[in-house]
Amino acid sequence: MAEAMVCLDASLVLKLLVVEDDSPRARSLWRSWTLRGIRAVAPGLFIFECTSALRRMVVRGDLEEGSARQALGLVLTMPISLRAPAGLIERAWDLARDLDRPSAYDCFYLATAELLGVECWTADRRLYNAVHDRTRSLHHLSEHGPGPAPRR
Repeated sequence: MAEAMVCLDASLVLKLLVVEDDSPRARSLWRSWTLRGIRAVAPGLFIFECTSALRRMVVRGDLEEGSARQALGLVLTMPISLRAPAGLIERAWDLARDLDRPSAYDCFYLATAELLGVECWTADRRLYNAVHDRTRSLHHLSEHGPGPAPRR
């Protein structure tokens, strides 16, 4: 039996670690995967994108340095398997071309999901809106139920 997996992008994982409006939904989705034994995967650039996004949050003043470092430490310990399936670079390039994406970063997630035959999940609304109707594997965090109410 094939292992059940999902490919996650950095935008979704950061919702698990940094408190934002849709963080409860992201946590609920993560728990549902964990309970069903679904493993998370991502392309190798995932860790670099998380690091860059956390640094950007610090520079913008959205997150304190200590909190960002703590979130980065958590990213490094999360059970997310970095994958580089055969043909990844070429497929990411082709997807960037076919989907009219100005850069290939997001397409590495889409290509990883496609080459592994799994779903790709994002919290990036712009990416989702731009390509969801042209790729079968991409799902947005909003497709998961509302999640638990935020704790006060």
